[in-house]
Amino acid sequence: MAKKPLDQIFEIHSLAGETLALQAILFGILPKLAALSPEIRSAMSLGFDDAANMVEQIAIKFGDQASPAHAAKALQIVEGLRSSTVGKGDKPKHGV
Repeated sequence: MAKKPLDQIFEIHSLAGETLALQAILFGILPKLAALSPEIRSAMSLGFDDAANMVEQIAIKFGDQASPAHAAKALQIVEGLRSSTVGKGDKPKHGV
């Protein structure tokens, strides 16, 4: 059974709300964790490298089936969260 347009719009808005909530939580918590010690900050920086690499690998794996805008937005979010959490560093790890 196909969804009605209003159901789809509601679902899109619900997903956008969930995404916003998760981003707000991460932006609130991660900088505080990074400030606890240089070791935690370093581990988080490596985790952001892993996250950016994962987004790139998924985009490569799905190629034409994946939306370039989707991958670009995902990288933008990872790099924005990296910047707010562990700082910009000496050089960008990934282009956005």
